[in-house]
Amino acid sequence: MTNTDHPAQQETGRPTGARPRRSWARRPATWVGLGAVVVAGGYCAAALALGGQAPRGTTVLGQDVGGQDRAALDRTLTRSAQELRARPVAVQVTGAGASTSAEVVPAQAGLSLDVDRTVERLTGPAWAPAQLWRHLAGGETVTPDVDVDTGALEAALRPVADAVAVAPVEGAVTFDVRADGSVEPAVTAPVPGRALDAREAAGQVADRWLGGGPVPLRADVVETSVDAAGIDAAVDGLARPAVAGDLVVAGGGREVTLAPAAFARSLAVRPVDGRVALVADGEGLQAAVTAADPQFETAPQDARIEIVGDRPQVVPAVAGRAVPAADLATAVTGALTGAAPSRRAEVALAESQPGLTTEELSSLGIVERISTFATKLTPDAQRTDNIRIAARYVDGTILRPGEEFSLNDTVGERTPERGFHKAPVISGGRLVDDYGGGVSQLSTTLFNNVFFAGLDEIEHKPHSLYISRYPEGREATLDWRSIDNRFRNDSGHGVYVQAGIVGNQVVVSMYGTKFRDVESITSPRRNVRTGRTVYDTSAGCTPNSTPHTGFTVDVTRVMTPVGGGPEERETWTTVYNSDNRVVCGPDPSTPKPAPTPTAPATASAPPATPAQ
Repeated sequence: MTNTDHPAQQETGRPTGARPRRSWARRPATWVGLGAVVVAGGYCAAALALGGQAPRGTTVLGQDVGGQDRAALDRTLTRSAQELRARPVAVQVTGAGASTSAEVVPAQAGLSLDVDRTVERLTGPAWAPAQLWRHLAGGETVTPDVDVDTGALEAALRPVADAVAVAPVEGAVTFDVRADGSVEPAVTAPVPGRALDAREAAGQVADRWLGGGPVPLRADVVETSVDAAGIDAAVDGLARPAVAGDLVVAGGGREVTLAPAAFARSLAVRPVDGRVALVADGEGLQAAVTAADPQFETAPQDARIEIVGDRPQVVPAVAGRAVPAADLATAVTGALTGAAPSRRAEVALAESQPGLTTEELSSLGIVERISTFATKLTPDAQRTDNIRIAARYVDGTILRPGEEFSLNDTVGERTPERGFHKAPVISGGRLVDDYGGGVSQLSTTLFNNVFFAGLDEIEHKPHSLYISRYPEGREATLDWRSIDNRFRNDSGHGVYVQAGIVGNQVVVSMYGTKFRDVESITSPRRNVRTGRTVYDTSAGCTPNSTPHTGFTVDVTRVMTPVGGGPEERETWTTVYNSDNRVVCGPDPSTPKPAPTPTAPATASAPPATPAQ
């Protein structure tokens, strides 16, 4: 009887619910998978086992590091890194005519070994087949990883680039004016330059600095913007036509004609934005125009102070008229090179303003005389002329509030080229001749004005010997090299200085707004000293028949603000030296040496008479 309730059992012949048995022998893929697992496990085990040390036979920077673990390899590479940072790297620059050798120190140039990354690369697990093969088959020469501070490396190479660099010389055409008035173009040929690209060089050094030998770098040729052919073509195309005839400059209702010889030196042909062009020097053209017609332009006049009686008056400023240099240059080049050159340059004159306006000068409060002082001249004409020259530089000085004054800076060095003469000065405690002798008298006269105007004295030095024509303790010497007379205008208003020679006196006056009443108190002399008489028999003796008496004196300046306020006092102590009376010759009180005895004369026999 057939059981129809369990078809599965009928088909398989196994009881329902029993697990079927698999036939491994009949499933090849299963064996392959199992083999793969075994192989992968072995690969991983090998990768992990061989990691942690450098492959055998590996060399880094010439050192055999094969088999070294991480710690040993780190120590080895760290020593190498320290040595490399201190060892200069040679570079050799060639190309474009350059031949330059130099060195850069890695520690200063941002070059170093990356020890950590190199160690990790050599001792990490050998997951990659090639890496595993290196461990199994043996190592090789390995270039270590490096760290590069590009900015520091470029900075280290910049001096090398500067030494190599030669700026290109652009060609040009200028004009020679000959003695007969003819004008001839003169050509300056272009000359290429050279340059070393510091950024590109940094990349090359970064790639090759471990190699040991000089790193080769190459300089590039820097071409001029216009070649020689372009400059030569400009001679006939631009230069000769520009000076082929007269130039007319017109403006402000005036007109001037300039011959080529008058304006040619203000022209040139040179590259502009990569093309040759005619260019002009506007200031040179201005000079040529005003030389041909001095009334073409009018210079501005500053406001100034004029003393009428004892009162200062402001003389108003006057605006001028001038051709702006840039406008003149543009007009001239256009007139000489336009599509239809007219050789006529039309210009508009602009008003030129004075440096010191009427309003500015009036606002300074220079309204009255605040001090004046005079000292008598000596008969020495050279000395007087020195004072006259120096006074011209001082006369007319205007000091704004807070401004400082230096007599040395104002007068300048006293030299024969500037008109100064030799005259007596005190040097080393003696009178000698030197250029500018006598200018100290102007300094003394100026100092007394500063004193009585109540202005802030910054620097002054009395003479070492007292000179009777000056007030004792209230005088100031001067030396270009070491001694100045300086003061500051602390009056709160402007100060105008008038200086010059009037009759037989040096007169200096100051004008402004009086802000202090000043009194001078001079102490009695003390520590009075006199020199002695010296007899000098030397060839260079300079007699001194009027020796100076030495003494010490105090001068006190008592200042009271105008309108009332607390009194201020300043005291200067001056020590004057004494000098000796010098007589050129022997001391008459010194006994004369006794004459040296002379041996008595011996009579000589008369000459023999020849035989007759």
